[in-house]
Order: sequence, then C-alpha cells, then structure tokens
Amino acid sequence: MKKIVSLTLVCLMVLALLSGCSVDPEDKGAMIPVSISKEMKAYDPVPMIYDAELIKSTGLLYEGLTIVDDNGKVKKGLADDWYTKIDEERGEYWLYFELKEGTSWDDERYVQADDFVYAWRRVLSPETSSPAAALLYNIKNAKAYKSGDVTADDLGVYAESDSLLKVEFEGPFDLDQFLLNVSSPALVAQREDNVSGYEDTWASSLDRFAANGPFTLKNLEMGERVTFQRNPVYLREKESDTAVFKVVKPWKLMQDFTLSAEEQMEEFKNGESFFISNFNKETYAANEKKMKTVDLLSVYSYFFNTTKAPFDNALVRQALSIALDREEIAEISGMGVKPATGLVTYGVQDTKSSKSFRKKGGDLISTTAQLDEAKALIKKAGINPADYTFTIYTLRDEADVAIAEYTKEVWEGLGFTVKLSSGGGKNYTNKLYAGDFDVIGIDYQGLTTDAFSFLAPFAKEYSGEAVDIQAEDRTATHVTGLDDEKYNALIDKIFNTLDNKERVALLHDAEEMLLELAPVAPLHFNVNSYLKSKKLSGLEVSGYGYVIFTEAKLKNYEETNAKITEEENARKQAEIEKNKNK
Repeated sequence: MKKIVSLTLVCLMVLALLSGCSVDPEDKGAMIPVSISKEMKAYDPVPMIYDAELIKSTGLLYEGLTIVDDNGKVKKGLADDWYTKIDEERGEYWLYFELKEGTSWDDERYVQADDFVYAWRRVLSPETSSPAAALLYNIKNAKAYKSGDVTADDLGVYAESDSLLKVEFEGPFDLDQFLLNVSSPALVAQREDNVSGYEDTWASSLDRFAANGPFTLKNLEMGERVTFQRNPVYLREKESDTAVFKVVKPWKLMQDFTLSAEEQMEEFKNGESFFISNFNKETYAANEKKMKTVDLLSVYSYFFNTTKAPFDNALVRQALSIALDREEIAEISGMGVKPATGLVTYGVQDTKSSKSFRKKGGDLISTTAQLDEAKALIKKAGINPADYTFTIYTLRDEADVAIAEYTKEVWEGLGFTVKLSSGGGKNYTNKLYAGDFDVIGIDYQGLTTDAFSFLAPFAKEYSGEAVDIQAEDRTATHVTGLDDEKYNALIDKIFNTLDNKERVALLHDAEEMLLELAPVAPLHFNVNSYLKSKKLSGLEVSGYGYVIFTEAKLKNYEETNAKITEEENARKQAEIEKNKNK
C-alpha cells in the first residue's frame, strides 16, 4: 500500500513539473535568417528548367506525388499509395494514386486529385512551353493533346474522387519510370482557381499564391525580402493544433535581398544568420574549405539558334563549342562549379541500381580548349568567319557576363565578330521561347534524375514547346530549332523501350549524337554550395540538389526570435511614421 501511495505521489510531482514547463502557447518555433538563393521574380515551377536557382525555393513550396531522396530512391510524397489495373486483352493500362489524408494547401483547402489533373493539363497544353511535357507522353492522348488534335477532356488523367487520381496509359508502361517522372519539380499540383487567368502574375503575388509543401510565401517584397513560413497544414489535419512543431519544425526562414554578398557573409560570421548559399567569387573563395557542396541537376550552357547562319551548320557549332576551355570557364564562374564533360550532369542515374550516368558515359567533351581542331572544323564547313556577326545574350548575372566576355575573346580569335547583350525577367524568357537569339546562355535544368529529361527535349516531338494549333505541322522543335531525323527517331525509340539496360545504352548513344549535332554547348555543371551554422541542425538534401529545411532545428532560437521581432516592429513603426508624413 505504501508503495502504491509513493508511486502516486511521484506521478503527481512529474505531472506538476511538466505542467510548469509547458510549451509557451505564443512560441511558434524558430525564425531563422538564411540566404537560400538569389531573388526570384516568380515561383512558378513550370518554366524552372532555365534557372538553377529557382529549384532551391520551389523545393520548399511544393511537393509532388513522389519525391527522390539524396540516394536517388523514389519515395512517397503526397501519394500515400499507388496500384495498377491492367487488362492486356482489352488493352487497358491504369495507374491509381491515393493521396495522403489531411494534407492541405496553405489556405487550408485540401490538396485534391483535380489539382494534379489541372497541373498536368497545363504542362501538356498546346499553349504552354514546358520540356516536362515529355515526361507524361505515355499517358493516353498526351501527345495528341500537346499538338492540339484532342481537347483536355480527352487526356487520360482523371479525378476519381478528391483523393484518388487515375491515370490511363496508351499501352504497357514502366511503373518505376513513371513514378520517377512524377517526382519532377515541374509536375507538382497546381491550383486552377489561383492560376487560370493570372498566368503572368499568380506566382509573384501573395494574393493568388498557394503552396502545398512544407513552407509557403510570406512578406514577399520584391527587391527587399522574402519569408518562407511554415505551412501549418502540410501533411496533417487542419483541425489539429496540438503538434505545431511535429511536421515542419521551423516557423520562418527569412531572407534579406538588400544585403550584398559581403554583408550576408558578415552576418553569418557574427551569428546573425545561420545558412548561406548565395556567394560571389570573393566570399566563396574565402570560405571554400568550409563548404558543403552537392550536385544540382543543372548545366550552364549556350544554346545555338540552328535556324540562323552560321549556326545552321553543325561543324560550326562543334567548332565554337570545342574552342572553349571549360576549366577556365569554371574558374571564371567560381562557386565550386565543375567543367562540363557532357550534357547530362552528375546526380543522374545510369540504371535502377543508382550508378552514375555521367561516370559510365565518361568525358564526351574535353575540358580544355581545342583551338586547332576548331579551326579545322570551320575550314571544313567552308565558311569565312569574317562574314558573320552575332550576339551572345545572357542574364545580367555577374558570372554569366564574365563567361560571355571570355567567349567573345575566344570566338573573335577564330575570326567571328561577337557582340554581347544581357537582360532579365520576361525579356529574357520571351527571347528564349520565341527563338529570338543567336546564342543564349541558360542554366539547363534536368527535370528528373533520368537522362531522358535532359536529352528528349531536343527531339522535335518531345520538345514540349508551345504550338500553333492552326498550323499544318503542330509539332514544335526545341528552342534551338534543331530538327534532326536520326536524333528524333532515336529519342522516340528510347521512349518506347521498356527494357532498362537497352534503354540506358540508347540514352548514352543519344547524348553522344546530340553533342555531335551540337545545338547546345554545355559549359559547367552547377552545384549547390552552402555554409551552415553549428547551431543549425536537421538539414537534408533532395535528390535534385536543393536543401530541405523541414526538420531544421536552431539552438537557442528564442534569442534570435526576440531580436527579429524587435527589428520587425521598428520597421513597421517607421513605415507608419513615413505614411503619416506624406
């Protein structure tokens, strides 16, 4: 009896202690100053293939049906399960995705199967330019819809219910391959009520933006700052308030774009910020030995407009490419980038055993300049370089401009006259999609950890470019204008090959053929290099190379929170006073 009484007293004392140390109801978690990427003008995942920085942010905001971990393994994302129904005699091939219960958009509307139906229709629309379209082409009527031969209602993607997505295929399909395809950051769910009618503005406006990933956008002030704030209903019932830290640990990730690279580094060293992945050459070089570096599925490249002379000659394109010293280009760019040895980057799988495609394929491009060979190719092409003047167009990024200046010097050494131009925003993307360029520099982003996503868009039927449905030929070429019958046929063969070993061998053949055709000159492989504070833990890395902050923990964050709150209140008060004086 005495033991029972003593045990009861101990339990009561423990409960009293626990209640005395209960979590502060006002404490929402850590507010973490970070520098994740350069400033983004919009957070639309569909056109992300041409900007290596965008995936660092969209990876926080969206989640697809599946995800790829840092070992290249496909895991469940918003899909809780999937199963197939196949009737070969009737030629019916179905795949069903069951969405996880409880996961919501940040405005507390549940993520529904219809959101994927809309997103995939958007990618496949004749009016949309997205190389991700090829990842969905084995869906029934996908190609026909892209070319405008059928309507969206004919596409084999249906919402059986709010939580059940049904996909109908043209014929036999590789389940593992399709599960990898839908992990693409470009194939995440989209909200029709937010996007439709606002295609040019929804992804840069808090009024229309919605996220279904671990974070959403708050305090989006262009040119100044952005806050990635916890999506409180990500992967949990919106009625539950008892586990605010359970799924997404940090409350806010806060980035200030008004700071220079040197100022960002100073804040990091002073313990005022805790993660930095945005450097210039000087700040990177000074801290290189402390860096953590992971491969991005992105290669900075020059696209040649193959519809214009002298780029309509493959020998000239080859010459211009091999004349460049990739090691020097990597040195010019800095930030740990690697000289490109092919178009397909590191981080891409060779087979389902997760071997490296790049290592297996070897070096298809010399990393040093081959000027004598370049001059011989130009002579073989039968042109006089002095007859040609053309422009290299790039973003205004410091490294891109510096690479263009180096390239101008090399190509003018071959006898061409080269001009430089740079821009940004819609002007840049409009030039790209309209083919209004001679040579254009882009971050070419692989959309899956499969080489097909890098190589297929250069084939005519697989480009994913917008088409004119009134035209007689409703299949668009890649933005480079490449239309090679042998390459087109090879990509089509790969698309229809289900045997994995045969398919991978053909993919290596395709990369070699593409680099011979040379509509693209890969220059350097992009990487994601970052520093993190010892106070910050719980970070993970996606198979696509971006950092995952869902489980991030900051030691003694209460002190940081108090300081940030004080600064925010002072800024708000200053704004109030400013408005009073107007």
